[in-house]
Amino acid sequence: MLLRSITKHVRAQNWFAVGIDFFIVIVGILIAFQITTWKEDYTNKTGLQKALERLDKEVSLNIEISDLILQDFAKGTDDLNFSRDALSRCESSLEATAALERTIYSFVEDYHPNFVMVVLEQLSAQERYQDMLSVEFQQSLGFYIRRLKEEYEQTTTYYNNAWLYHITHHPSVRANFVGSDQANWSFSLAKPFNEVCQDNTFRNRFINTIGFLGAIEQRLQKLNIDFKKFQDNLKNEIIKNQ
Repeated sequence: MLLRSITKHVRAQNWFAVGIDFFIVIVGILIAFQITTWKEDYTNKTGLQKALERLDKEVSLNIEISDLILQDFAKGTDDLNFSRDALSRCESSLEATAALERTIYSFVEDYHPNFVMVVLEQLSAQERYQDMLSVEFQQSLGFYIRRLKEEYEQTTTYYNNAWLYHITHHPSVRANFVGSDQANWSFSLAKPFNEVCQDNTFRNRFINTIGFLGAIEQRLQKLNIDFKKFQDNLKNEIIKNQ
């Protein structure tokens, strides 16, 4: 209809009417463009909101992962301190032997954190979302990414080194694995405590294992604090984006 109107007005050389027709066309195009822009902005905002909410759940999962590992460390603290002091003073007792054997068994727990970064990588790959984030949160997000990758690399190195010099490799440590139930498995000393405590190789491996696993514990404690700070910033960003 509009094309016919323009053609009719051109033939009649009614330029004022032609101008109005073209004005209507331009306004229609601008309105259509604006509607498309609004729809795209709404889609991006909704997509970003869902991505941030998924990231919040992912951060919670990473906090849970580090919390569980830290809890495993905490469970063996008393036995570790007692057996380490007894070993250092070479004070043999049934309690010291039992604590040392429990400590050695605790050393084979999986202390390597396998953090989840699926949503984080998806969000980082979406350039259209980056400009929609506040400057403060962009900085917080960059810090979280660096800390996550850095600590994963460092804890992996410490974990591998712990196994490289692990106390269970020493011939004075004997594995007991009766039956298929791992709950009944354990480690015991193949030699008396007063002999083991004088074995420099055993002492060195014991303290090396403590050192590398302890380094993982310390790094996770600091990382857990950073995780929670980032999650606070993330929740604020989610509120701003609503």
